[in-house]
Order: sequence, then structure tokens, then C-alpha cells
Amino acid sequence: MAKLKKIEEVVEKILDSKIDARENDDILYVYVCEDFYKGTSSISFKDFFFTRNQIGCPNFASVTRARRKIFEKRPELKPEKVTEGRKEMELVYKEYAMS
Repeated sequence: MAKLKKIEEVVEKILDSKIDARENDDILYVYVCEDFYKGTSSISFKDFFFTRNQIGCPNFASVTRARRKIFEKRPELKPEKVTEGRKEMELVYKEYAMS
């Protein structure tokens, strides 16, 4: 539970200060991993995925869950164009699921 709270705190801090992280989960994840382990951005992609648990980076799903929770609590951080895009894609996915 404490680790989830720490992830949420880090994610909120990043969403407050990094506008690009509000619009892209991959960018958010890079910032979060860099916060948990300085030097993450200098590790090769392959090495990162082989060692991310050992170096203490949270998993991607935990970060995106924390982002959704923060956006619910603080909707002013939610980027409007991303919200609109997700609504449009929701319709596409519903049509796909129904076919």
C-alpha cells in the first residue's frame, strides 16, 4: 500500500510540473521511472525492461491507474484534447466490439 501511495505522490508531482506528461502516458512513465531511479533515461530499452523491477521502477499499469485517480481528484490537470480523443475512440471500440 505504501508503494502505491508513493507512486501516486510522484505521479501527481509530475503532472503538476510537466504538461507533456499530462497528454502522454509513455512520457509520464519515463518521468516517473527517472524519479524512482536516477539514470533510467540512460539505460538501453532492452536493459531497462530486464532490470526495471530490480532498479525499483513501478509497473506501467500502476502509473496509469495513479494518473486516472489524480485526474478524477484534480480535473484541472486533465488535458481537454486527450479527453475528447478518448471519447471518440470509445465509440470506435464499441462499434468494433459489437461487430
